[in-house]
Amino acid sequence: MLSRFTKREKNLGEEMKQNIIAFLGWMCAVTVMSAGIVHAESITITAEKGFVTAKGIDEKPDAKGFVLVREVVLPPFEAGAYYRPFSGGVATGNRVEAVAFNSLSELQDYQPPTTRKGHANIQQGQFILLKVNNEKYLALLPMISLDAYTQFFMQQGKLVVKAGSLGVDRIKGDLPLLIWAHGKSPYEATRSAWKMAIDSGHIAADWRSSKPYPEMYGYLGWCSWEHYKRDISEDVIKGAVKTLETCGAPIRWIVVDDGYLTQEGRKLICFAPNKIKFPGGWAPVTALKSDDKIKWMGLWRNMLGYMEGISTKHTMDDMADHLVPGVAKGRTLVKGKYMLPSGSPEAAKAFFDMMILDSKESGFDFTKVDFQTKAFFLYAGQGNAVRAMRNNNEALEEACKKHQIPLLNCIAQPNVNSLQTRYSALTRSSPDYNQADKNKNKCNTYQSFANHLWMGQTVWGDLDMFHSHDERDAETMALARAISGGPVYISDEPSKVVPEVLTPFCYQDGKLLRTAAPATLLPESFFIHPFRDENVFRVIAPLEDKVAAIALFNFTEGGKTLGSGFTTTDYCHAGELLQPAETWEQPEEGLLVYDREKKTVAPLNDGYMTDIADFGGKLFLLYPNTKGWAVIGRTDKYLPSAAVKIKSVSDVEVVFTLEESGPLMVWSERGTPKMEGVAFKLVGNNLYLAELPLGEGSQEIILKR
Repeated sequence: MLSRFTKREKNLGEEMKQNIIAFLGWMCAVTVMSAGIVHAESITITAEKGFVTAKGIDEKPDAKGFVLVREVVLPPFEAGAYYRPFSGGVATGNRVEAVAFNSLSELQDYQPPTTRKGHANIQQGQFILLKVNNEKYLALLPMISLDAYTQFFMQQGKLVVKAGSLGVDRIKGDLPLLIWAHGKSPYEATRSAWKMAIDSGHIAADWRSSKPYPEMYGYLGWCSWEHYKRDISEDVIKGAVKTLETCGAPIRWIVVDDGYLTQEGRKLICFAPNKIKFPGGWAPVTALKSDDKIKWMGLWRNMLGYMEGISTKHTMDDMADHLVPGVAKGRTLVKGKYMLPSGSPEAAKAFFDMMILDSKESGFDFTKVDFQTKAFFLYAGQGNAVRAMRNNNEALEEACKKHQIPLLNCIAQPNVNSLQTRYSALTRSSPDYNQADKNKNKCNTYQSFANHLWMGQTVWGDLDMFHSHDERDAETMALARAISGGPVYISDEPSKVVPEVLTPFCYQDGKLLRTAAPATLLPESFFIHPFRDENVFRVIAPLEDKVAAIALFNFTEGGKTLGSGFTTTDYCHAGELLQPAETWEQPEEGLLVYDREKKTVAPLNDGYMTDIADFGGKLFLLYPNTKGWAVIGRTDKYLPSAAVKIKSVSDVEVVFTLEESGPLMVWSERGTPKMEGVAFKLVGNNLYLAELPLGEGSQEIILKR
């Protein structure tokens, strides 16, 4: 089976390569062809916030679907981060990556690291962050409306925005083009730009804090994709479930990924599973759910049925009046005829109601909807691809809300998708994890934390699955997911799961210890080349009680051990992705640094330095010193303080809730903590440990001295 799979995947990889070459060639053609429709006006970025709208547009799109191009004149700046998909083709939508630059000429001539030569594309930009000076940052966000979308392009050494629909219908009216906002930090500037976008009414997105985090994603999970790929069946999934239940780690949910569809080539026949692979339908699989083991099951879906849409031989009779032929052959290399929902609100509602209701009635609890940006390009050459995808995105969100099926968006980073997350709270922030490609996983990790700056305003980022049994990088991948705040799930062959890597994420019931907001880069890390140059990149996230988590990663190509650290200034940024945002101040009594690897505590004072090995990472927690106390928390967890909620602190007593009993560490500056029936052992300078037995259920703890 594996040998056949390998051959098939090599063929698909070659096909994707050709797609990418064709797509990038198309984008280059767009740059040239659009030159004739450049409007005389340029957009000058001012010292105040701005929102530019093209008034009174009445244009038929050019051959590639664009109606205008305008130069963007930037103010002087010290450094920038330019967010664009690093490649074209079918997976454009989960390849948005930040490129550091110091001038537009440097950006125009960008050359990627030697290990990632395929990352050369600098077109289709969708967000720019500029460091104007040490006290001022500037965020620029291209906009979208019902009829057109806008993206950045580099054209003859100039930054331009292009607006269009990828369609053929005439575009009339006012088109929102570009928003910009300033701030004292990258986070404040980005937040201000998003506020203008959300308040404008042009987009269908809402703040992250307005949307509930899906319950199942708050627990440890597993996905079939990275190990099994498309070689799944009823027996494979049932066997995986049974093995996972006894693997030693509390896996509470699974996703059945691609490989089950009833299809013709790469086109959908119907939503029901393949009768040869799943002869009993979904019932034998979903019947395995249990409240105390694998409680939830999710199902992978492709946004428009499958990779090349819907087959002309489909059996979905209820959709017959809502489907139209696709015409994008030659732009996305679709082979043969294919069908799509017509792009109308009615067709979108019919299609996504059918898709999501099928998931619900089949016994699934949530869904991952993939290739959303690929779907956009399948509409190229139709009337208006932007309008079609707006209707599709909104119908998908409405169907998931209606049927109470939480949605994970995937391959959905470009603004035609990312500005349309009204109800969904999760979006993949990187490409797929790949056990065989260490350099790819480096890029994925940095990409996610950089993307969380702009994505994190409306969604939590998903870093994708990883393998717990990968001796080379499991620990580094685990630390990244622990601080991310997003989902944590694996894709190991079930018999190879390593519980010791997974149990530090969660309690005995699989519930994750999570940060209070998505983790993102500290300011200087947006403006470095973390692979090509010798730079450690630094990540920060807030926890409860003004505790900050900071992770340091060394992913440089040079393979050297590098020094890095952090200061009290870094701590002050921890709360900036909270909603509402907070700028934390250094506590009067100072900060303490907890090294979770060494289980030591030291005062932060003027700063903290450490060494980070090649492809290594370290995770630290910064605690306020409050009246000589700091409750470190569960020392057997990646995020020990997440197990604790402080209720009150005085010179002689601290009261807190411990979510689940286990090894408890406390820093006490003025003597040994005392707790009824429990002995604390001195393990370091003012650091004490109580070996509480593992046990479910929260408890209030009172410590005195």
